[in-house]
Amino acid sequence: MHLDGFFFNSLVREVQENIAGSRVEDVYDSIDGNLILQLRAPGQTLRLEISLPPLAFFLTTGGRRRKNPGAFSQTLKKHMAALFCRSFTNPPFDRRATLALSPSPQGPASHFLHIEIMGRQNDIIFCAQDKIIASTRPAKPGAARLLQPGDRYYPPLPPGKTAPDNLSGDLLGLLLANLGEVGLEKALVQTVLGVSPLLAKEICARAGLPDSRGADLNPEAINRLAGEIVSLSGASLRGDFQPVLYAEQGPYWTRLTHLSPPRRQYPTLSAALADWMANSRGASQFAALYQRLHKALAVSVKRLQGTIAKQELERNRAQEFENFRQIADTLLAGLNGVPKGAAAVTLANVYTGQPMQISLDPGLSASANASRYYKKYNKYKNAAAKVQKQMDANRSQLAYLQSLEYSLEAANSLEDLREVLAETEEAGLIRRQHKVKFTPPPSDTYLSYSTDRGTAVLVGKNNRQNERLTLQKADKNHYWLHCRYSPGSHVILCATEPDDSELAYAASLAAWHSKERNSPKVEVVWTQVKNVKKIPGAKPGMVQYTNFRSILIEPSQN
Repeated sequence: MHLDGFFFNSLVREVQENIAGSRVEDVYDSIDGNLILQLRAPGQTLRLEISLPPLAFFLTTGGRRRKNPGAFSQTLKKHMAALFCRSFTNPPFDRRATLALSPSPQGPASHFLHIEIMGRQNDIIFCAQDKIIASTRPAKPGAARLLQPGDRYYPPLPPGKTAPDNLSGDLLGLLLANLGEVGLEKALVQTVLGVSPLLAKEICARAGLPDSRGADLNPEAINRLAGEIVSLSGASLRGDFQPVLYAEQGPYWTRLTHLSPPRRQYPTLSAALADWMANSRGASQFAALYQRLHKALAVSVKRLQGTIAKQELERNRAQEFENFRQIADTLLAGLNGVPKGAAAVTLANVYTGQPMQISLDPGLSASANASRYYKKYNKYKNAAAKVQKQMDANRSQLAYLQSLEYSLEAANSLEDLREVLAETEEAGLIRRQHKVKFTPPPSDTYLSYSTDRGTAVLVGKNNRQNERLTLQKADKNHYWLHCRYSPGSHVILCATEPDDSELAYAASLAAWHSKERNSPKVEVVWTQVKNVKKIPGAKPGMVQYTNFRSILIEPSQN
């Protein structure tokens, strides 16, 4: 979902028009784990649903109550019940909204519910005037903002971008010139408030400037681009929206001319969001399946890690076998120096010349004791090799389980989760709940990106998709990229002769779509698809590659 600043404006306006003047009847948690504000308006009951963690909000007719309420919703209910909704507003094109509440229909606002949907700062904060009463994510010590109850509320710092509604061609030209060789779409995201990568692509398409760079534009093209931005911003502020749902991109506030026709149209933005949430990470069915898979994988990983730890101890003990051979050889070389019936003897090690203290069985001869040490040598030598082989197999299985954990984390829809479920059932990690043994084929709903030059970049979302994308779909002369030391997606750069900037962009995507997403730098390898082969007998998505190069790069999807 692309809930950018333009989408946010229209959504806030739609909710404001419906809830203004209504009274808070109840606050509770839904069975999906979201927050529900039940409001009473003249002649009707409204429900404002806010996803937790906060990713979206919308008016809904559902919102079944969860049996065990959470502390946050109960705190809100205690303070908000019977208050009136005075306004619901946001700073234009900023993704934070404020619900102002008052004890009387026409009185001044006394309480405020701040909804911040700003990436890493997603939060819901409830205040009496500017004093924080509760928040969904209290700040950690040393954080930039204090969000503990009793602290004073400060809004996040503004992003430092240019407002789009009064953007002139001259100002836009100056902004683009300052960014130099950056692609036009990326430049718009970095400089214009509220513009997402999806909207930037649409703006460039409407202006007839796809796959362009800001530095290459003439004044006429820049004015045309600025005009499209101002036009879209005006529609967003007026609430002139056309709610649609796209198969891959999710809901959006207006039609996008650069995409195929949407899957469905809706009368309201709330209806589009509610439908999307019902089939995405916010749905109870999604949550139940996610928890089932997460628990099964966590148990399997923990059990396997314990097995490997025990095997390491056993291997370390077994690796002493070489010492037994040296003892046996030393005994045979010094038979005449071993007293009969001795429990121990000190002899010079035939390999090092150093004194060696040797324990003996007094009931055996020196040669019989040597034979006993040879038997130990052969036993532990074979055991060490066997244990090492088992450890290698278990480490390979652990890497596979960790790749499944990544696939689970990357899943954003029921379809994605069902593919992970099919793979875990196929691997025997989860018992099949259906009688008919049927494994659905992997879908081709890969994530799709585009470089500044317009080259397509495809990203698999799970192991089965990775294998199909790399070994069946991709051109053998195109380029394959992957995070080197961590589970992640297979990334295909659809070019036979990419330049350095395209490889760097695809590498940043490979780093982003991996378990190392939050690392400052990630090592990513690349090679042509023809150099990537499936490991014989290995699990889905497990490949080996040759003739590769690597780069340390910052994870990014922009």
